Amino acid sequence: MAANDAATTSTAVIYRPIRADDLDAIVEAFHRTWGVDEPDGPAITRLTSRHFVLHYLEPATRGEIAETPDGAFMGVTLVRIAGEPALFPWVGGELARVNAELDATAAGADALVRTEAWHALEERMEDDIAINDRARAEVELFLVDAAARGHGVGGTLWRHMLDAFARAGVNRYYLHTDSSCDVGFYDHKGLARVAERYAKDHPGEHVGDGEDIFIYEGGVEPAFVDGRTGTGIYEGDVEPTSVDERTGEGSHGNGIEAEEARA
Repeated sequence: MAANDAATTSTAVIYRPIRADDLDAIVEAFHRTWGVDEPDGPAITRLTSRHFVLHYLEPATRGEIAETPDGAFMGVTLVRIAGEPALFPWVGGELARVNAELDATAAGADALVRTEAWHALEERMEDDIAINDRARAEVELFLVDAAARGHGVGGTLWRHMLDAFARAGVNRYYLHTDSSCDVGFYDHKGLARVAERYAKDHPGEHVGDGEDIFIYEGGVEPAFVDGRTGTGIYEGDVEPTSVDERTGEGSHGNGIEAEEARA
């Protein structure tokens, strides 16, 4: 993957806390990036994408949106910090509604079974290495839209997230990802791959859509402060007026196609 072009035209990026009305934009970006074509039509694919986003949003205690000044979606981070309240208590009900809609047809029910099997596999991988005993935070979703590449969005969202972790006293965090994502970004950020499941080793199991599945773990500097953006994050929030007008970032040396942490 190509690194950022230093000549990329400067684009203003606004970073702000997530709102409930961001859900549809996140689902649409997720669908464009990772939506799996279901044999019985796009409606099931879109419902499955909505299920995934709601699954990540349900336990999230912090969320940050990157967008253009006119409100076009550019990226999102959703994280869960143990012991902190979930952002949106209503998400569980919406997830149950989506699951019921999927379960109403044979094709949708099959897609839901495969999706839930993926979640269960990731939970088993967590349990196998007891990651939740040592890491207080999980990155539920890290997504940079294709249109936002080359503007430092991924690197800035990542630094804001680490700053929020540090302010919350988080020492270690982890994330799920797979071979459809740019895992080189996590290597570049210094995370360690602490669990892996290769599809070729499980030919009889149709879990994970044939992708290799990984868990990455990272540490947080106790005094981490994002001095480059100058925006600051206090109590896990981003000042809504924060604007970043830089272009490429050194943190994108491996390039970002799109980033996801599956939970």
